[in-house]
Amino acid sequence: MKFRYVARDLSGDQIEGTIEAGSPKEVASILREEGLIPLTIEPVRGLFDLSVKFNPFRRVSLKELTLMTRQLAAMVGAGISLPVALKAIAAQIRNRYFKEVLSGVVDSVEAGMKFSDALKNYPDVFPPLYVSMVEAGETTGDLDIMLRRWSFSAEKVLALRRKVRNAMIYPVVVLVMAIGIFIFLLVKVVPTFTKIFKESGVELPALTQFVIALSDLVKYSFQYIMLGILVSFVVFFVALRFERFRYFWDGFKLRVPLFGNLIKKTAVARFARTMSTMLRSGVNIMDGLEIVARTSGNKVLEAGLMEAKEKIARGEMLSEALKENPIYPPLVIEMVAAGEKTGGLDEMLEKVAEFYEEEVDAAVEALTTMIEPLMLIIIGGMVGTIVVALYLPIFKLGATVH
Repeated sequence: MKFRYVARDLSGDQIEGTIEAGSPKEVASILREEGLIPLTIEPVRGLFDLSVKFNPFRRVSLKELTLMTRQLAAMVGAGISLPVALKAIAAQIRNRYFKEVLSGVVDSVEAGMKFSDALKNYPDVFPPLYVSMVEAGETTGDLDIMLRRWSFSAEKVLALRRKVRNAMIYPVVVLVMAIGIFIFLLVKVVPTFTKIFKESGVELPALTQFVIALSDLVKYSFQYIMLGILVSFVVFFVALRFERFRYFWDGFKLRVPLFGNLIKKTAVARFARTMSTMLRSGVNIMDGLEIVARTSGNKVLEAGLMEAKEKIARGEMLSEALKENPIYPPLVIEMVAAGEKTGGLDEMLEKVAEFYEEEVDAAVEALTTMIEPLMLIIIGGMVGTIVVALYLPIFKLGATVH
């Protein structure tokens, strides 16, 4: 596997390059043998390298990372050395990949690398915000405090995700069940009636002909339809790796009826919570904006925050830089402006986060209330269409007999 590294030589100059090795630990060992001090080591991934992104056995969830960080903060705060604490935590972790990552971090730290630099070797596990707060903790000597702050912020993000996910689960499950019932009726029930209609010789209404044609299509081309759906999913996930398509898709999600408003409120709450945490940790507003942008998970939001960063670099205040961004409502802009005037921007952003977290709660409840009748209409429409299509010829046949 190929790795990209940044190292420092004995004269203090930085050297960049790539090297073939089996693991980051092996790369660090090779560099040290050459008299270099490794700073960052990260895998070089090609466009179609989906091994980490879509391999469930090589992923670390935010929940797992948050739990580990809570434990690490408690142990470091109790005076336990960092390598010993990491080894103790790794010993009880079930996720084999996470165990490997922590072992690699321990090896790097014991070899003399800073904890934050060791974390940079695993960008798929430790996000930029995490690394920045660890750097701030190493600089101030308050590593345990910074780890606790990150854990608190991450727990809030997890709570938001859980609420949004719960709002999505119900309609998805109901829709999948409705499609399953619809396909069952098309494959098993409609052909039985089709045979009766052919034997009777009755002229079929247009709706019935359409349902019979749809039944034949599903019955005789089901494998091709499923293959087409599978290929579409693969193409979609590959397309997400292209900047333009990702930007288009993220923008589309923000405009989706019902869900778009929920996504926007979640984004505002997450921005305010993360930015507040960054400012309280001593990270300057420029670096904070860049980190928040990179961890937003939405290219449209990222572009807007990077544009705000450029405006701040030209001398504008944060409230002015965000004013033209439609994601952030006037209430947020006014509260940010008030925080800037009083010198308590971090506290005001925390209040914004708390307010919009409550807004997300209300939006989830409203969405659930609206979706229930909508799902009933969709299910009724799908099943009702087949029932009406099958009974129209029967009524016509009854009238002919009389």
